[in-house]
Amino acid sequence: MNPYNTTSPVIFCIFNRPETTQRVFNEIAKAKPPALYVVADAARPQVQGEAELCQECRAIAEQVDWPCEVTLDYAEDNMGCKQRIYSGISNAFKQFEFAIILEDDCLPSSDFFRFVDTMRERYQDDQQVMQIAGTAFIRPQQPKEAYYRSAYPLIWGWATWRRAWEGFDLSMQAWPELKQKLELQVYAKTKLHDRFIRYMEKAYQGKINTWDYPFVVHVLSKEGHCISPLYNLISNIGFGARATHTTSASNAHANLPFDPLPHHIPQLVSHTIDQKKSGKQLDNSLTRKNSIQKRIHSLSGWLRLRK
Repeated sequence: MNPYNTTSPVIFCIFNRPETTQRVFNEIAKAKPPALYVVADAARPQVQGEAELCQECRAIAEQVDWPCEVTLDYAEDNMGCKQRIYSGISNAFKQFEFAIILEDDCLPSSDFFRFVDTMRERYQDDQQVMQIAGTAFIRPQQPKEAYYRSAYPLIWGWATWRRAWEGFDLSMQAWPELKQKLELQVYAKTKLHDRFIRYMEKAYQGKINTWDYPFVVHVLSKEGHCISPLYNLISNIGFGARATHTTSASNAHANLPFDPLPHHIPQLVSHTIDQKKSGKQLDNSLTRKNSIQKRIHSLSGWLRLRK
């Protein structure tokens, strides 16, 4: 089978990990996007040897050998994950109406690009749909549907429109009111909802330096819908000591295997958020495995987050 060539631009966010950067870039190269927007942060002055690693990553991202419009958005000074990714994506959407976003540890399958292109065409005029995800935290053995509408965005390999990014407030000013509102919504009342609230609150207070929690608040405050696959199309290969946030290499969410996406992706009948799956997705994404569970899951391949 010939590799799938995407028709969507790709925003590629990189920093200081050449090995994962090369692996992700190789998959982007196979998909041959018409445009590649590279977002790179600069080295931290106090970290010895990081400047060389950052330069190596930039050189990898410049290995484009197919017809492609390349934009290099390189920071001259270290901005940190939160500001650099936010500013990079914001800059890219001055250029694109729609784009795929891949960080340097989010390895896509070929099916991911096909899924995104299909969903882009299907939902580009649906103003409720604000995001298309690639990671599946619900993976039935035999899905009756290929995807569902979730209340919560997932950012390990995803895509969105300029229209959905506009108004994104990194300071999370909508959070206090949203926090009260979420308590009343059915899909928010999950087993780990209290943990979710704590994470969002820490991000609001500036105790967690990340851009993705503010984006979650942005989508929830707009009552946006997120297209989430029931087949896993992204594998996070970046868990480990050198990661910014995903530092546990034994985490059960690390290195998820790909699922083969059916050739035909049936149209979803429902136009509303699937409250049950949204809650299950949130619980599964926040679940922490103890050492015994991790060993069991490693022996069984990887838990399939069923039902």
